[in-house]
Amino acid sequence: MRRLSLSTRELDAFGSSGVSVSRTAHVEEPVDGFAVDVTRYAPGAVNGRHPTGLWQLLAVVSGSGWASGADDVRIPLAAGEAVLWEPGEEHASGSDDGMVAVVVQSPVPLPEPSSPPRGADEGAQGSAGDRLSRTLERYEWVLANVADGIYGLDADGRVEFVNPAAVRITGHAADEQRGQDQHALLHGRRPDGSHYPKQDCPVWRSLRTGRTVVAEDELFWHRDGTGIPIDLIAVPTVEDGTVTGVIVSFRDLTDRRAAQRQAAELRRLSEEAAEQRALSDRLQQALLTPPPEPDHLHVAVRYAAAAHEAQVGGDWYDAFLQPDGATMLVIGDVVGHGSDAAAAMGQLRGVLRALAYDNDEGPAATLSRLERTAQGLAVGTLATGILARIERRPDVPVAGVRVLRWSNAGHLPPVLLAPDGTSRLLTTRPDLMLGVTPDARRADHTADLPDGSTLLLFTDGLVERHGADLDEGLAALQKALLDLGEAPLEELCDAVLRRLVPGGTTDDVALVAVRAYPEDRPRPAEAGPNILPPSVD
Repeated sequence: MRRLSLSTRELDAFGSSGVSVSRTAHVEEPVDGFAVDVTRYAPGAVNGRHPTGLWQLLAVVSGSGWASGADDVRIPLAAGEAVLWEPGEEHASGSDDGMVAVVVQSPVPLPEPSSPPRGADEGAQGSAGDRLSRTLERYEWVLANVADGIYGLDADGRVEFVNPAAVRITGHAADEQRGQDQHALLHGRRPDGSHYPKQDCPVWRSLRTGRTVVAEDELFWHRDGTGIPIDLIAVPTVEDGTVTGVIVSFRDLTDRRAAQRQAAELRRLSEEAAEQRALSDRLQQALLTPPPEPDHLHVAVRYAAAAHEAQVGGDWYDAFLQPDGATMLVIGDVVGHGSDAAAAMGQLRGVLRALAYDNDEGPAATLSRLERTAQGLAVGTLATGILARIERRPDVPVAGVRVLRWSNAGHLPPVLLAPDGTSRLLTTRPDLMLGVTPDARRADHTADLPDGSTLLLFTDGLVERHGADLDEGLAALQKALLDLGEAPLEELCDAVLRRLVPGGTTDDVALVAVRAYPEDRPRPAEAGPNILPPSVD
């Protein structure tokens, strides 16, 4: 097996030109090799065709040593023989570790044209000429169908041949390019339009030094004046130690650069969304304070952020005590997502808490005042919500049934869960959502809250799913509660989230759960300690 020094980058550049490159140390099934002698064929010697650049390309592809300027450029190979290239010292790099085996596909051995075998007759020479012609046609087909653009330039940088891919990429017809200075035609300006000196051009550098040059950030100019980002490899052709031209293989990077820009934009948007999510989360966590624990009422809350980082919403909950000891509950959802929705949520929550704290009016009246106040303070946002108060009937003993009084501004109905697992939706005709008009008519509704029962207020992220009916989501919630009627309240909240949003949700979820305990018995240990603000006895 023959060994030649050639960089793997050079081999890869011609990997699509009929050569199979295998990064292994051996060839299991070698095929017939071939030889190319570029120095002994005169122009026009083969059926009138002898494009110099094509011969040079054949020499490089076959590994004949042309690219490195070896004296013996003819490498005859016997049938079944393979050639093994290993990176030479001048090509050593971090990526050229190990050896590279190269097998030429469908090769044809070439004859020795200048000194035919002794005794060979004209028929034998004609047969060799036919084989040579077929080989030439085969590689002309390769040049015509390879995806990368390929140029053959003479020692002055003028175009000798150009393949169809180069014509397609640059927009210049082949006839327009032949004989032209390639640098002046395609490469004479930098991306900003300024002059690009020829001495700085990688193709010209290859011509001057006789070395292979790889450039990964260049620009050719299309016939219509637009720039084409490319990478290229320039391989000089050397005859008797003299550089006679250069083969340039280049690749259009337009699609790749567009993909890179798109990826960069996606990264920017992702980072921006993550920052927005973090800001909104901090705002929500600052506003969604722990609930009070009034005697014989246990309040538990949950807030689950959306699984998708960009979908932070304006969901909120609140629970606080009025000076007379009544418990106020709030659940709400600002329309929209992102930090704007979270900021609007914070404004509404603060205004509603202040309006509801120190008066004994009904929830509907408080929501109407919230509308007027928000309009006066230029808090322009749309939101759904429920304001509820747990109170006692004035004409019954302390140990009597509690009353839930609420007003619904376009929100999902509360759920009342009995200890036996049965539940009912506290469905009413909802009033208009907040932010539509300050003159909207609003109504109060009441329901008994028996001892042992559990009230749930929640936002739509708990039950709403894409492509599913909202009634199905509410039914799924009631089904999830069937065995939780007597479960500890904290466990109930965790179980509901686990069952309804096991893998997270595309929307935030806010949940408030309240369980009523008999007042003629001690507060259960599972409810935790009684926690009241200093202003409430």
